[in-house]
Amino acid sequence: MKKSSFFYLLASGLFLITPLYIFKGAIACEIAEPLGYEEIRQNIFVARGSIKTSESIDFIVQGAKRVNDTFGPTIASPMIIVADAVDESKKFFASDTATSHVSPFGTCIVLGSNGQNVDVMAHEFVHAEIYARLGWMTWVLDMPRWFEEGVSLLVDLRDPFLPQNISLEDIEIEAVKSIFYGHHFYTDNAFQNYQAARLAVESVDKSEFYANLERMKQGHSFDEVFGM
Repeated sequence: MKKSSFFYLLASGLFLITPLYIFKGAIACEIAEPLGYEEIRQNIFVARGSIKTSESIDFIVQGAKRVNDTFGPTIASPMIIVADAVDESKKFFASDTATSHVSPFGTCIVLGSNGQNVDVMAHEFVHAEIYARLGWMTWVLDMPRWFEEGVSLLVDLRDPFLPQNISLEDIEIEAVKSIFYGHHFYTDNAFQNYQAARLAVESVDKSEFYANLERMKQGHSFDEVFGM
């Protein structure tokens, strides 16, 4: 085989395999039923045989309500997987707290055994709402991960992320604003990054948040819209 043919085949294989790897979590969500999950409310899936009932997952409704009360009516309708244990979360390439898988065909929120509460649910709903309003390309190219996580913490009232419980220097808060990509945010320093991001978005106008996302979707830059 000629070298050129070999490299062509290699490039073709990578072209096909790379999306499968990048979107493996979203793909797993799409095959939730073959993986042993069933829909118990619209877009909400639990494992077959799970003790979860429609009433026991009411924290999902309460999480959505908190986002509505904070920013206004939502438009996102993510798929939600409620996993009972760590090994179940792993089926969807998710943590034992929560993971949002975003892809060109939508958002899937996987709630692990440690994330089944109003705070985490509201947090993940904000991720879904940002994506729903921006669309795939704008979200990928223009939405800084530090900002998205910071805004999601505005509805996440867990004690470590309340401003009064965070002690960081201004230089640390400014430093987090240089983090655009998730793989730079979710490092060994992730906890401090979350705290810094929360303080960095303190001035966000909640009443104008959706309108500002629309401005980004129309082509305005993040810096122009949010001035951060």
